[in-house]
Amino acid sequence: MFKDRALIWVLEYVFGGALVLISLADMVFRVSVRTDAHIWAAHLFVVCLGVVLISCSSSMRQRMLLARRIDVLTKQLEKLGIAELL
Repeated sequence: MFKDRALIWVLEYVFGGALVLISLADMVFRVSVRTDAHIWAAHLFVVCLGVVLISCSSSMRQRMLLARRIDVLTKQLEKLGIAELL
């Protein structure tokens, strides 16, 4: 699980950021060309997907850090012989 940190970072942060930046740039620079509401809504949906990916990666990082702390605590308890009591 800990070996997948870089993969998670790349997939969620970079891909989510690309979704947000590309869609927002297209919405900003093509305002006068495309005024259809469904196209604007599709771009907004893609931006929201990018934001969701970025927030998922943040929570995944926190879960991985918590899992690492739990593993360290478990190893410390095993050294003390207290793990059987839990």
